[in-house]
Amino acid sequence: MRTTRTTVLLLTAAVLCACGAPSQHTGSRTATTPPRQPASPPASPAVTGSPPASATPAGTLVREGLVGLHGSNPFKVEVKALERNSDLTVLKMEITATGEGGSSGDFGYDGLPTQSVSFGKFRLFDPVGRKVYFTLRENDADGRAFGTRHATPTTENYPDDFRAGVRYPVEVYFPPLPAGVRQVSIVPDMAMAPFTGVPVTDGAAPPVARQRDETDTPAAGSTFQFPVVPPSGKIWSGVSDVHEMIETPQKTTEQQGAQETIGLRTDVLFRFDKADLSDKAAAVLDEVVEETRLRADPAKPPILIEGHTDSKGEPAYNQNLSVKRAEAVRGYLAGKLGDAYVYKATGKGESEPIADNTKQDGSDNPEGRARNRRVEISYQIKQDLPGTTTTTGPSADKVRGSVRGPAPFRADAGPVVGSLSVKHFNDRLRVDVHPFYRDGAYLVATFDVALESSELFVPVPGPFSGGSHSFSSGSDYGTFSLVDPATQARYLPLKMSTEFVENSVLTLDKGEVNRSYVYFPAPADSTKSITLEAEGLGTVPNVPIS
Repeated sequence: MRTTRTTVLLLTAAVLCACGAPSQHTGSRTATTPPRQPASPPASPAVTGSPPASATPAGTLVREGLVGLHGSNPFKVEVKALERNSDLTVLKMEITATGEGGSSGDFGYDGLPTQSVSFGKFRLFDPVGRKVYFTLRENDADGRAFGTRHATPTTENYPDDFRAGVRYPVEVYFPPLPAGVRQVSIVPDMAMAPFTGVPVTDGAAPPVARQRDETDTPAAGSTFQFPVVPPSGKIWSGVSDVHEMIETPQKTTEQQGAQETIGLRTDVLFRFDKADLSDKAAAVLDEVVEETRLRADPAKPPILIEGHTDSKGEPAYNQNLSVKRAEAVRGYLAGKLGDAYVYKATGKGESEPIADNTKQDGSDNPEGRARNRRVEISYQIKQDLPGTTTTTGPSADKVRGSVRGPAPFRADAGPVVGSLSVKHFNDRLRVDVHPFYRDGAYLVATFDVALESSELFVPVPGPFSGGSHSFSSGSDYGTFSLVDPATQARYLPLKMSTEFVENSVLTLDKGEVNRSYVYFPAPADSTKSITLEAEGLGTVPNVPIS
């Protein structure tokens, strides 16, 4: 019997689906007619210490969690295999509804006119190669998913129920993983922890079409087959670089794919309204020089230096000041790095703020203005050096951790190491934080969100979304950041295209628990604990890192 929902839940579904479905216009590659043809991403390099693909025994990759709009739909998901073919990657799973009476399930975005992706909430993440892979779809207005299709043969908008205790084999198709990738993480957009350390196997037979089983009433303990559609025709193939940001009191470091941008506060480099470098600028710029020498690729010029101001003063004056400041930084870098690099200095004036110059009430916003007064240094990263794509030993970087091998699968989240009590309108939530752990170049933050009050919690708006930082305000956990007390470095949620490597908080009944996770850039190798800071909500200090 199909699960019934109240009017408020149906309204919430429309809001959440509209926000949660991955867009086909977010920077992912699209396989279509020219000029945009499918292309395989570059191979991820080998990583010292990466375990072999067989390190995780079959049958151990099992997660239980809540699925769909309403949290009362518990499921068990067992990963059977992740198989690399020349044209695609096949994720094979077995899914079982564990709640009484079963559920209609919601592992994709069925019902949306352009996002009928039955199992699109499963995504692959290469934490070493820094890429996210989305499910293959038909490249047309409907965007229908290939692979297993969770829908009746007659009415595509109304999926079959998942009956309690019945095993449902599922195949989900992704773009081909590069040959060098031996393990990845599955990062579901559901109330379920990520599957880390999933081994990638080679040599499997290509997928074949399957028909839906004829019975409409499978018994508990039996296996039921949904229809399977192999890819054909024009295929939408989505692969996204990840986008990360780290802030310190002196600078921000932003990385997207192979490009890195260092943003320096001009208040540190220049006196007020001046374009000549201050006495204290040398220490900051010397650090940037060493980082640029280590990371920037001279074969992929230029090193771009851009000056920016806040909005005080006349635009023409600000434009001229931004150019002069960029030229001053260019001269310093060129004097230290030499002519092995090509440099380009330019100014943007007040035209590209990264924070609000004024508050919502129209009053001045000094903190926002300070962030907007900056000089940004951008370059293409070398692809064969420690701390970026390979690991040859611990990194000496005091802020950013080195790239490790993929994390092994963790069946248990570990103990609760701290909690937050959150009031959301008339509801009260408890956030229980578990130890964090490193996965490739990143840190996985895992916590549980439990409803302690009322009989029904509807997450509209999301209880942790928003936040004052423009980079992460679109995250479901945009108010969350990690802070290293030793360096005052702040780590923001990891972004993929316009979305984030995370899940979300579902509609919950009283007493239900939403397993949540967010990926962040990893702190320095020497950092063994970190503070979770929830803007306006509180902090959890000394969260262990393994």
